Amino acid sequence: MSVIVTAEALPKDPLAALRVLVESEVEIDRVRRAQVIAARSAGATWQEVGDALGVSRQSAWESFTADARSALAAADDGTLSEDGALDLAVAGVRAARGHVSAAIDEGGVGGIHVSD
Repeated sequence: MSVIVTAEALPKDPLAALRVLVESEVEIDRVRRAQVIAARSAGATWQEVGDALGVSRQSAWESFTADARSALAAADDGTLSEDGALDLAVAGVRAARGHVSAAIDEGGVGGIHVSD
């Protein structure tokens, strides 16, 4: 399925068109998340990711670490597997590294500010 949908390419039936739009949004979100991961893996800061997405650094960080926070909240019911726990731990470490990296980019970490 193409993720780029023009109004002209939509089905004439409004309900069918809505289904196509929802499918496209899901695919776009999946691709966006993959690109954020790729950008962060390549060394992009949350500020750079936010700029590319047209949102603040904090908003980008919150949006793309929300999955890990939601999964942690769900873990309280005892359904978290060992593999799931490992995945969450990795996501948490990556998020923390991104936060520290952004703080370093801004000139400080943990209340310690670095100046030129």
